[in-house]
Amino acid sequence: MFIAHLGVGLAAKKVAPRASLGVLLLSAQALDVLCGLLMVTGIEHMKVTPGITRVTPLEFTSFPWSHGLLMSLVWSCLAALIAARFYHDRRTSLVVGALVFSHWILDWISHRPEMPLLFDGGPKVGLGLWNHPAASLVVELSVFAIGVLMVLWATRPRDRVGSWAFATFILFFVGLFLLNDFGPPPPVGMPQQVLGLFILIFVFLLPWGNWIEKHRMLRTVADTPKVDSGHQV
Repeated sequence: MFIAHLGVGLAAKKVAPRASLGVLLLSAQALDVLCGLLMVTGIEHMKVTPGITRVTPLEFTSFPWSHGLLMSLVWSCLAALIAARFYHDRRTSLVVGALVFSHWILDWISHRPEMPLLFDGGPKVGLGLWNHPAASLVVELSVFAIGVLMVLWATRPRDRVGSWAFATFILFFVGLFLLNDFGPPPPVGMPQQVLGLFILIFVFLLPWGNWIEKHRMLRTVADTPKVDSGHQV
C-alpha cells in the first residue's frame, strides 16, 4: 500500500507546514525502509509466493521488528522525539510520530493476517484488502489523490520547476503503483536481499520531497498581501 502511505505523507503538509515535505514522506514510509534494511541484513524475511493474495505475491514470513504493532509504536515515539529535537515544535513532532504509526494502520487494512502484534510466535492480524483488487485500487488511489490535493491546497509553485517536479512525482508513483500491484510478479526464488534493495529506494523520498518543496511555497505566506509601512491597504 505504498502509494496510500505517500498520500498520508502528502496530506500531512497542510497539518504540519513547518516539516519539510521530504521528512513527511519518509516518515510515512519509514517502517518499509526499516524493513528493507532488515531484509538485506537477513533479520527479517520475505519471499515470493504466487497467489498468497490477489494483489501481491509477496509473503512476509517474519517482520516483527519493522511491522509489529509494539515496535511500530516504539519507532513512532522515537521519530516524534527526533522531530522535536530538530523542529522544536510540538505539533510537528506529533505529526511525524503519527505518520510513522499510520503505516502500521494502513498495512493492517491491506495485508492478510500476517501483521504481528508483538513478535514471531504471537498473534497476527490483517484485514486482507489485498484479496480484493478493485477495492484496493480505489482505496489506495483515493488516499493518494487526497494527499495530492492537500499539497496543492497548502502550497503553490515558486517557479516552473515547482509545477512539473510535483507532477512528475505524481505520475512516477502512480505508474510504479500500477506496475507493482497489477503488473507481472517478481520471479519465484528472487533473493530477499534483492527485494529489500528495491524497498530501500524509498530513502530517496527525503531528497526528492525536499527538492520539490524548494520550488514551492506555502499559500498562507505567498498569498498574504504585503503592507507598506505608513500606508493602509
